[in-house]
Amino acid sequence: MYMMNRQVPRVDVGPTSDHLECRGCLKSTLNRLKTVEITSLVGSKEELFFIELLLVHSSSLDTFTIILRGALDAKKALEIVKFVLLFPRASPKQKIIYLNPERIFS
Repeated sequence: MYMMNRQVPRVDVGPTSDHLECRGCLKSTLNRLKTVEITSLVGSKEELFFIELLLVHSSSLDTFTIILRGALDAKKALEIVKFVLLFPRASPKQKIIYLNPERIFS
C-alpha cells in the first residue's frame, strides 16, 4: 500500500552522467531491468528523457508504471501520457501502466 507522505530519495546523478555518455554502457546495464515504477512525475523534459532512455534500452522490461504527481491538471496529465506512449521501445512486450494518484488515494 502506498503512503502519501513517504519521502522521495534525492540522488546526485553527476557520477552517472558519465556512464550515460559511454557508448554501449546503457545496453549492457539496462538489459536485465524487468520492472520500473516512477512516482510523483510532473512531466519535465528531464523526466521524459529518462523514461524514453529506459524504454529504448531495456529489452527485458516487462512493466513500466507511472504515477503522476497529484497536483497536475487533467490536460497536463494527458499530455504526459501521449508523449510516453509514443516513445519507441526495446521490446514489444513492454506494458506501460499509468496511474492517477487522485483516483488511487481518494
